[in-house]
Amino acid sequence: MPKTWVEISRDALRLNIVALSSLLEPGVQMALVVKANAYGHGLKEIVPLLWENGVRIFAVDSVEEGREVRTLFSGATIIVIGYTLHQQLAEVIELDLHQVVYDADTIRLLQEEAAKAGKRVSIHLKIETGTMRQGIWFNEIPVLVEIIHSCPHVDLVGVSTHFANIEEAEDASFAEYQMGQFLQAYEAIKASGFDPTYVHTACSAALILYPQTHGTLVRPGVASYGFWPSRETRHMARHLGRRIELEPVLSWKTKIAQIKEAPMNVPVGYGCTEILRRWSKIAVLPIGYWNGFDRGLSSIGEVLVRGQHCRVIGRICMNMCMVDVTEVPRVTREDEVVIIGRAGKNRMRADDIAQRLNTIHYEVTTRINPLIPRIVV
Repeated sequence: MPKTWVEISRDALRLNIVALSSLLEPGVQMALVVKANAYGHGLKEIVPLLWENGVRIFAVDSVEEGREVRTLFSGATIIVIGYTLHQQLAEVIELDLHQVVYDADTIRLLQEEAAKAGKRVSIHLKIETGTMRQGIWFNEIPVLVEIIHSCPHVDLVGVSTHFANIEEAEDASFAEYQMGQFLQAYEAIKASGFDPTYVHTACSAALILYPQTHGTLVRPGVASYGFWPSRETRHMARHLGRRIELEPVLSWKTKIAQIKEAPMNVPVGYGCTEILRRWSKIAVLPIGYWNGFDRGLSSIGEVLVRGQHCRVIGRICMNMCMVDVTEVPRVTREDEVVIIGRAGKNRMRADDIAQRLNTIHYEVTTRINPLIPRIVV
């Protein structure tokens, strides 16, 4: 057993996929988003589990991630939703990846590379509706569809957009505006002679709250891993009668490396930022900010030791940190420590860590060092 590890629950992942699938009309497919090392859960561990549960379409950020999924499953449909360097476009074709596009140069280069390889390439046209990330404006559509028409090796199989604030469910007005813009663009694309198979706008929150956004394909990310996109999404789901349960898939654990007793007034850690106010029992843990245990948790973070909440003492180091275990009975070296997950009656959630850091749970899990072993349980 390594000194720090991540556990991935097969049962929790299955529960989430079943719950999300129950919200879809027949014929609507799911593309599970496995970018950023499957939101920190481990791409090579998560993709086979999703395959077990009938998932056949995966959304990745890069050609590198696409290659990893293709190595696992030759029959998967893989959509690269992030930017691909022009020098990597030949590999898109070699690996039979779908590429999200939003500029003329990329389309022409894909045509050129596909023609040289004697193959066809599938593209998804991204529409800008108000997020100001990737995408083309409505008035750019005529030019790009004309270019696609002139590229015999390029197949327009998808059209998509992304919502800016649909997780803030108490006010859906901007999301409704974006959906209206997207539908206008989609109709223009159809009028130009294309009929894309994959019409997709819905992230996790949209999937859960707004059936009208589902199109023919949904792209759940964070909900697949058992996290609600936001508190507002969860509240609105209950209000709308979406009685689904989501269970976190990931637990993160380590072990105590050393326990030492220290008298009052002794400083702890770099910078002597914290002085013990009482006789204390301190546990040294073999994790730090290199592992993904954020330095911002210094003196405010908590972990679970023998099921009890224990506060981080002093600054978190690169590979170590210290926690106060004074109140934990019978604590001993190499006891299991829960960073994220359950221990006895208590639980530390990625949300709890995110609140202390004034960030989101997405960041907490995606920043867990990918070199830490992921173990399916």
